Amino acid sequence: MAERVLWTGDHLKLQIGQQVLFDDAFFSINDNERVALVGRNGAGKSTLMKIIAGQDSVSSGNISSARNLRIAYMPQEFTLPPDQTVREAVRGGAAFFDNIMEEYSRLPADSHEHEHLENLLNIHDAWDMGHKIDVIMEKLRLTFPEKRCSELSGGELRRVMLARTIAAEPDLLLLDEPTNHLDVDMIAWIENFLAAYKGACLFVTHDRFFLDRIATRIVELDHGSFYSYEGSYADFLAGKEEREYNEDVLEQKRKSFLRMEIEWVRRSPKARLRRNLGRIKRYEEIAAINAPQRTGDVELLIPKATHLGNRVVELKNVTLSLGGKKLLDHFDFEFTAGMKIGIVGANGAGKTTLLRLITGGLQPDSGEIFRADTVEFNYVDQNRLALTEENTVLEEIGEGHEHINLGSERVTVWGYLRRFLFEDERINTKIKRLSGGERARLTLAKILRGGGNFLILDEPTNDLDLSTLRVLEEALANYTGCLTVVSHDRYFLNRVCTHILAFEPEGSLRMEVGDYDNYAAKRAARLEAEANRIAKENPAPVRNTPAKPKNQPKNGLTYKEEREIESLEIKIEEMENRIAEIEATFSDPEFFRTRAADAAPLQKELEKCKADLDSFCARWEELESKRI
Repeated sequence: MAERVLWTGDHLKLQIGQQVLFDDAFFSINDNERVALVGRNGAGKSTLMKIIAGQDSVSSGNISSARNLRIAYMPQEFTLPPDQTVREAVRGGAAFFDNIMEEYSRLPADSHEHEHLENLLNIHDAWDMGHKIDVIMEKLRLTFPEKRCSELSGGELRRVMLARTIAAEPDLLLLDEPTNHLDVDMIAWIENFLAAYKGACLFVTHDRFFLDRIATRIVELDHGSFYSYEGSYADFLAGKEEREYNEDVLEQKRKSFLRMEIEWVRRSPKARLRRNLGRIKRYEEIAAINAPQRTGDVELLIPKATHLGNRVVELKNVTLSLGGKKLLDHFDFEFTAGMKIGIVGANGAGKTTLLRLITGGLQPDSGEIFRADTVEFNYVDQNRLALTEENTVLEEIGEGHEHINLGSERVTVWGYLRRFLFEDERINTKIKRLSGGERARLTLAKILRGGGNFLILDEPTNDLDLSTLRVLEEALANYTGCLTVVSHDRYFLNRVCTHILAFEPEGSLRMEVGDYDNYAAKRAARLEAEANRIAKENPAPVRNTPAKPKNQPKNGLTYKEEREIESLEIKIEEMENRIAEIEATFSDPEFFRTRAADAAPLQKELEKCKADLDSFCARWEELESKRI
């Protein structure tokens, strides 16, 4: 049975200034889909979400949506009531279910509407929304429920908004960059939540692991049109390459036809005869067809790093505490030339603090830090370099100069900015009028201009589109200096890093040679070994199984009920084994990378198994109570 269509837009047209966002475009989303929306920054992805959410409109087109469609939207830019507490703000997302519960309690128990609302509450498991809110807040580490929204950082506000949005459990979730400001554990929980979600989700993300694990379909918005691809991110790249190749072949055929027709007109007087007017009309129609539009990739040029000795930066026996929390405890580490280190860990674990120690922006409580005289740091903090809003792009990068020195290469400011996809009209645009993606590219341009032989990047992937991310990854992989990067983007870490330095939940710091996948696999193995060790040292108490001694009398039970008890005991054991098997599958770190499509049906099976187990146990207890 085909899924119902939730939202459809046909012949969509929208142009803002000189930029065409939608050009006679078509887009739709069905129930239970997980659609990843990708495209260049500024292509119109966020605009489409606003249109679906009813916050914006198109110039023309036909829009239809399912009856009583409920939508929850988390935009990139938002405001929350400053006087609300965190709990109040998150709870506000569940207002629909609070209203349903209130109406349910007022209606007669035998009414049709009462039964309908009961069914709705059952489907969403919304009888105790307070508990569900607590779980969501715990998983997103909103451990300050009474704190006012006005007191929160930008990252904390985004987590509150994300919690509020998913608490609504609508028919259609719209999430714009949901993984920003989340650590790996939080992202994994969101992945699990969306994999089992009873509804549809349209999301924009630069996190390709998240995309691969969740998306059932990838839709690219490119020069005003939508292109849909089934499968993974790799399938999307292959499909896009094939589409553009086919378009280029057709374009070559079109040009060849036009050349032949022009030659025919020039050489043949018969071309002016009336019977040939149809041929001329055909030529004019094909000549009017626009060639495929292509946007080039950002050309990142990182100045060649100056020479570094083998010993670059070394931390010896370093201890540091901040706010009463010990972040580093007798920590030893040596950075050597050519290292590309990815630093991972939960928010607040001490990653940014470690960067400040490396550069000398912070001093340890004890221990020594050696920095070679040849080290030239180029450090970009999490808040990025400040951009002057009233400056034009040209003024911000040129600083009054016409040329920029990039190592041994000298280029014009205009030429440098074109490498970052700034067209002439945008180069003279004030920064306050730039999109988020343009700001990110401008910040990259400003960062990389600085050179240095020890490059430090704190969350560099935020706000970059996928094509720019690929180019950045290639540039960093070829960088000859020392690189240290803090990131939660696992795909990025895999492509760039040669070492992973992890702030682990147990409070320890661990170094692993290799990429993030290698670190994650070794950590999973360590945790499993530790769990097995604890289980052996502290065996779990034997479950009070419902088995009855053979010589126990059957007082109070019929022969049929005795057989039912025996059957229930078998079913209980089978359900317990299946539940353990599914939970073990979910705990496998490779599961969501290799079998993401199985997550939703497995989650449904797990819920059914638990419900069946409760039912079997309840019946068994009922029968056992009849024994004398």
